[in-house]
Amino acid sequence: MKQLHSLTGIVTLGLLLTLSVTFAPVRPALAQPPLDTPEQLVFRAPEPSPLVNYVTAVLEEAYAELGIPLKYVEMPRQRSLVEANHGRIAGELGRLPGLEQTFSNLRRVDFPLFAFQLVLIADRRECGVCSLDDIENLAYIRGMQGIERLLEQQDYQRPVVQAVDLEQLFLLFDNKRVKAIILNNFEAQELGLRENRHLIEVPFQSDIAYHYLHKNYADLIPKLEVILHRMHDEGRVVELMREHHAASFIRRTFSQPPQFGQVSATAGYWRRYTNLNGTGAYWEIVKRIFGPVSDSLELNANTYQRAILGLTEQRFDILVGSYAGHQPSNAIVSEVHFDYDRPLYAFTLDDEAMAHVKAGTLARPVCHVAGYGYHEFLPKGLSYYHANNSLDCFAMLDKGTRIGAVVNYRENMPDWMDYPYKQWLLHGSLPIHMAFQDTPRGRRLKEWFDVRMRELVASGEIAEIYNTTELERSKFLLSIPPEVRDALQPNP
Repeated sequence: MKQLHSLTGIVTLGLLLTLSVTFAPVRPALAQPPLDTPEQLVFRAPEPSPLVNYVTAVLEEAYAELGIPLKYVEMPRQRSLVEANHGRIAGELGRLPGLEQTFSNLRRVDFPLFAFQLVLIADRRECGVCSLDDIENLAYIRGMQGIERLLEQQDYQRPVVQAVDLEQLFLLFDNKRVKAIILNNFEAQELGLRENRHLIEVPFQSDIAYHYLHKNYADLIPKLEVILHRMHDEGRVVELMREHHAASFIRRTFSQPPQFGQVSATAGYWRRYTNLNGTGAYWEIVKRIFGPVSDSLELNANTYQRAILGLTEQRFDILVGSYAGHQPSNAIVSEVHFDYDRPLYAFTLDDEAMAHVKAGTLARPVCHVAGYGYHEFLPKGLSYYHANNSLDCFAMLDKGTRIGAVVNYRENMPDWMDYPYKQWLLHGSLPIHMAFQDTPRGRRLKEWFDVRMRELVASGEIAEIYNTTELERSKFLLSIPPEVRDALQPNP
């Protein structure tokens, strides 16, 4: 497990920030009369994270101009609010706006220091698109006011566990004690949760947080605001973001349907799903999502290799079908999947060849269809041959001279063999996504797809496109309304 990190819930104005600072615990300062220039200010020490370096760098630099060093004391997140309100620590590094309504002794520094988004993390194999209505139970870190407000607004009545810290939250989820967790988007990245393709990130509201000081130090606030705004205007804030590897994360919302003009999509040819004449289940999803918000919709089915090249060269807006992490380097993938693929296998003629595949010592190349990158699922040391279609791979394997193994799906096995191939399961099934150009337009198209794909599933409209078998395979059967599910007819 990666080193765990957290803060009180904040990302700078749409940017994910990363940091790591080691803080020496000190005794909390007792409340005392205000000084013209305090000797030091004491705050709760946030757990080390990439974000903390950015946060503390900005504040320490601003306070340094006032001649005030900062110190940090270890204490729980919820307790720090009480300590700050009583003046036993100087305030809060970053909290949600409106904090002063509950903790009346705290004063807000009017500089939008952080922006963040709450997200729910769950396993899409267990809950489909994983709205709160699909989640049996969940956990979050005690003292996260934004999450508590969200659950109250959503009237979530199912079991909830409050974790002490981010590490405990992770263990609750990793050990399957809870079905989902809610946290900040940058904390999800810190935990490495985005690297698991089966996990889905469901976004909720974005918010901005501010620095707070106890009223004893209210005289510092105007001076501090001037310094922070000047740092922003001079580009120092952005410089610190870059220095600490900031990255954009906040998803935009749609107050009304966008308009994209002409939209083009490409895909490898899959019978029933992306037919050459523009029919098929996957094309139907593209039509329903992007047809109403485009002046014209172009659909192009070809070989998967040419489809990949078309997105890479930015000749198409959308590539239908990619594993997360397998899209071209200049592309991004949707958060919401549109299907799960079938189990993937390696095939050989005999056990000896299969043993060499597993050991990474196979002398002849492994054949797969051009455009797909299966290196991730196989040992290092193997070489590869890219064919136009799966039957070409199997034909060369049968000859036993040019290649030594094939990577493909069982459904694509030829029916001409007199004896069975040896088979090794490479992965059981993975979610497949839409890929988009990593440009402002491409990111907007992706955001619209994620919104509308959730709606297609949550409303049950997806059942007009997928049959029961496909709904089960895609995991969407778990998310469609019960009345739609009950009305489904078994496949013949």
